[in-house]
Amino acid sequence: MALNLSRNGPALQEAYGRVVASGSRTDWALFTYEGNSNDLRVAGTGDGGLEEMVEELNSGKVMYAFCRVKDPNSGLPKYVLINWFGEGVNDVRKGACANHVSSVVNFLKVLSEFYSLLAFCSGVSSHIHSSAGFL
Repeated sequence: MALNLSRNGPALQEAYGRVVASGSRTDWALFTYEGNSNDLRVAGTGDGGLEEMVEELNSGKVMYAFCRVKDPNSGLPKYVLINWFGEGVNDVRKGACANHVSSVVNFLKVLSEFYSLLAFCSGVSSHIHSSAGFL
């Protein structure tokens, strides 16, 4: 079944807009599904960087984190999408949601990097920074 971005469209657009807006302190938005539906909703936003966002990941959910990180060499923003599959998510749901990634990427028009994380790792922010050449 297809991903539904329209049910919560205005809230999704608003959260996305806050991350990409010039001068906005919001540097991440977290999206998840309403229950077992394919309706995407905003799970949260914040301005505390990847370290803060990681605290919001839920081991029982499939989530998408859209983050703005600063390239230390150029000072320019880079946008990262993290596709989170919590360890408590069953395989059938993981398979169904894996097909939604391209729709989420299309929704997030500005994207520099993409990561798929299948299990929680405490070093997720340092992994992303080092993989993207930030460290």
